[in-house]
Amino acid sequence: MNLKRLFMLATSFGQALVASSTPLGTQSTCSSASFSISSDTLNITSLSISASLAYNFTTYSLMPGSSQTGSYTIDFCNVTVTYGHEGWNDTINVHVWLPAASSWNGRLQALGGGGYSASFGPLYTTQAVAKGFVAIDTDAGHVMGTDAAQSPKDWALTSPGHVNMFLLEDFASVSLHEMAVIGKAITKAYYGTQPSYSYFEGCSGGGRQALMVAEKYADDFDGILAVAPAINIEDFIPAGYWANQVMNDLGVFPQPCEFPAFTQAAIAACDGLDGVIDGIISLPDDCKFDPHGIVGQSFSCDGTQQNLTQAGASIVKAVWDGFQSADGKIGWFGLNKDALLSTYINTEFSSNGTCSAVISDLLSGWLRYFIVKDPSWDPRTMTDAQFSSYIQESGQQYHAMLSAADPDLSSFRAAGGKMITWHGLADEAIPPNGTIAYYQQVLGLDSKADDFYRVFEAPGVGHCIGGNGPIPNDAFDKLVAWVEREEVPNTLAATYTNGTSRNLCPYPLQQVYLGGEYNNSASFGCQSRIEQGTPASEIPFFNSSRAASTPC
Repeated sequence: MNLKRLFMLATSFGQALVASSTPLGTQSTCSSASFSISSDTLNITSLSISASLAYNFTTYSLMPGSSQTGSYTIDFCNVTVTYGHEGWNDTINVHVWLPAASSWNGRLQALGGGGYSASFGPLYTTQAVAKGFVAIDTDAGHVMGTDAAQSPKDWALTSPGHVNMFLLEDFASVSLHEMAVIGKAITKAYYGTQPSYSYFEGCSGGGRQALMVAEKYADDFDGILAVAPAINIEDFIPAGYWANQVMNDLGVFPQPCEFPAFTQAAIAACDGLDGVIDGIISLPDDCKFDPHGIVGQSFSCDGTQQNLTQAGASIVKAVWDGFQSADGKIGWFGLNKDALLSTYINTEFSSNGTCSAVISDLLSGWLRYFIVKDPSWDPRTMTDAQFSSYIQESGQQYHAMLSAADPDLSSFRAAGGKMITWHGLADEAIPPNGTIAYYQQVLGLDSKADDFYRVFEAPGVGHCIGGNGPIPNDAFDKLVAWVEREEVPNTLAATYTNGTSRNLCPYPLQQVYLGGEYNNSASFGCQSRIEQGTPASEIPFFNSSRAASTPC
């Protein structure tokens, strides 16, 4: 079940019975009069607080980056803190869900968002409350949810040609620190004490948020789980449109079923590089499969036999290679070859027998609203030269504000924080090499960074969840154990849907097949990297200088 479907279930099935302000626990009553926030502390204005009890709230929920979805029924004190900033014309809502005092585990958990949405509400917060956490999130001043995650159209511009820089600041990082301060203050007012431990967990855009708080607000959280982080959102999102640009240049739009045929051929060619056939490309850097080498071969498309085309091969190769300028200083990494292609390229077959491109709002929306700054702009009119220029402009204009790519985590280390990142190698939205490149830079600055921050590769896993590989559903529990009991996560246990598992390895170690049954975790171990090649952090476009400029 995909994230959008789960969000719809969470919002439509959630039911709450609002009662009088009788306290759920033995501390403060659940009413707005019980809470106060000093606006001077955060330099915020127009502050208001609402609070009410919710009984028997029932909905589907899951943790970010987890495939373990369940239906939960919870009682809690539902607090919303609404505020803005002087002269910014913004209205931000921080949601704080407080379980009964008798159920509270003494911890606070902040939940991130994804795409262009700062949070997903009950989809994430319900499970946290059910497990005894105070759950907090922020909308960063604009509509949240899976639909909002796909496009910034409702908030990016104040008018054509002008980016709403204040809301973008809120989205980038400002609201994250404010959420932490407000969440802790509300918690103390309700229970009479601060949380013993505070955690942040997010995937995708939430992973970017997670790294941002580690880099900028090192004292806010004791433990951070940053899954498949959108570290360089200003780079990979617009660069992800490159395959569509290639397709438009060719003027050929293959049938939708042709693209997965290339993916399956790549898996067949590279699956066994690690010594086991399991439907996973575990050594993606060693996979040299060229889609042009199978042009003309037949594949099944809705029960009919078709032939793979040169155009299809060129478009798919553009996804895998990623965009790079001639000098290599502008661009971004491509997806690995076992990732689904539908996020980056998609076509639809019409009744008249022709195909056309399905334009991704997630990818084209960045160009439309943050670069061209024109809601009516059609990306199909873009030239290759313009595309290259737009990628460069995006980095120059937004890297300083939105990127969570600062490898200096010394303040987070000094604060005693612990952080775990894992990234699916078959991620269909965020190229995992961006995460690896970032961590290589972290280790370059601090060779002992794994004392407090560890990154794990998850072969075969898609974006946050999905894919053919096992998912490390225990990652958050491992984080808690590291923070509270100093139990270092030497591996993460990743589980298939059938219950079998494999251990994921902390970078730079790599999961290797040792022999035996592939569904036996003992058949795999962690060893020095097999793959050879240029470190991702040394690719020219990753290190290209960005002269900061400010969008109009």
